[in-house]
Amino acid sequence: MAQLFKKIKRSVKQLRKPIDVFLFHAVSDEYDEKKYMLIDWSHTDDFKNHIHTLKSRYTFITLEEAYRKLNSILPRWRRYAVLTCDDGFASVLNILPFLEGEGIPITLFVNPKYLDGVSGRAGYAENQQYITHDQLWALTGSLVTVGMHGYEHDDVTKKTAEEFDWSVEKCKEILQSHPRYIPYYAYTGGRHNDLTQQILRQKGLVPVFVGSKLNKKFQDAIRRKPIDSFYWTMTLQKLL
Repeated sequence: MAQLFKKIKRSVKQLRKPIDVFLFHAVSDEYDEKKYMLIDWSHTDDFKNHIHTLKSRYTFITLEEAYRKLNSILPRWRRYAVLTCDDGFASVLNILPFLEGEGIPITLFVNPKYLDGVSGRAGYAENQQYITHDQLWALTGSLVTVGMHGYEHDDVTKKTAEEFDWSVEKCKEILQSHPRYIPYYAYTGGRHNDLTQQILRQKGLVPVFVGSKLNKKFQDAIRRKPIDSFYWTMTLQKLL
């Protein structure tokens, strides 16, 4: 009887085990202050080491699979994690072969405005290079999915309902033709409010935040934790 009780208790604990979703931005062999913000950057070797550390503790799954599991009453027998990348910096192309070799799926959250390779992002480092339309549409492998990050990288809480609606529709109009598009919307900087949440729900889009609350079951959004080198120690201490 004691063994049965322990088994049931262990099963309940596993059922409540959160799914950790990780976020990074730019990865390169050298830091260039004209291209990157330090808090959004990781050295290539550091990034690979971070991934190896996480892989030794988690089973990586897709964002869509995590969403299904968070909406399910079934127990989660493994410790699951998801990898995402924001902003669509061109540097992500350098680490995709590594992730493919590790068998790790990734969701890229992209601002379509910058896919022309010309438009710049206000308030960010100079000369940042973004993935182009052709480069993004060439990513059709099963391990890559593409989500929405707003038409451009700005604070959506400062937009009117009409402005936010336009931004979402413009973003969707461009990205939904991508063969690996998924209807997930990651707020830039994690900033959101009741109005933006209402609009996303009306459009059937899954909101994605940045925050410390755990993903034990799906409520109003999926939450992520940054693993850029600036945040790595804090993230590691809280999770591992």
